[in-house]
Amino acid sequence: MLVFVMIALAGLLFLLVSALFGGQDDFAEHEFSAEAGYEAGGDVDAGPSPFSIRILSLFATAFGAVGAITRYYGQSYPVSSAAGVLSGLVFGFLGWQLIRLFWKQQASSTVESGELIGATGVVKTAIPASGTGEISVELKQQRLYMPARSKDGGPVAEGAFVRITANPGGAAVVEMVEEK
Repeated sequence: MLVFVMIALAGLLFLLVSALFGGQDDFAEHEFSAEAGYEAGGDVDAGPSPFSIRILSLFATAFGAVGAITRYYGQSYPVSSAAGVLSGLVFGFLGWQLIRLFWKQQASSTVESGELIGATGVVKTAIPASGTGEISVELKQQRLYMPARSKDGGPVAEGAFVRITANPGGAAVVEMVEEK
C-alpha cells in the first residue's frame, strides 16, 4: 500500500507545483501534440496534449489513490493496479477534456498578418500612383489603420473600397472593389 500512497503523493506534488508555478506559456512550447501542427508551423488551436505534465500528474495521483484504497480494503496488488490504471485513465481523460474546454474558451484580439488577406476596407488617405496611402480595415471587431499601395500601381481615391490582396509587411497591397 505504501507504494501506491507514494505514487499518489508524487503525482499530487507535481500537479500542485505545475498549477502554482507553471506559466501560461507551458502549453505554447511543450504541451502540443504533433497532430496540432505546432512543429510544422501550423494552427495550434487543438489545445494541450493528453501527455502533458498536468494530465500525467493527474493520472498518477488517481492511480496511486485508488490503488492505495483498494489495497486498504484487502485487494491484491494486480487488482489494485488494474483499478488504479482504470481510475487514472478516467481522471486523466476528464482532466484533459476540462483543460481543452478552457483552452477553447480563450479568445484573441491579435490580428495576424495572414488574416488581413481578403479583408475589405476604405481608403482614408488617397493612394497616389506608385505611392503609399492609408486604409482602414475592421477585423476581429477592431479598426486597423495601415499603409497601403495599389496592386496595379495606379491611384486610388480617398473613400474608395479596397480589398487587401497581399501584406508583405511594409504596406498592404490593395485592389479596388465595389461598395460593400
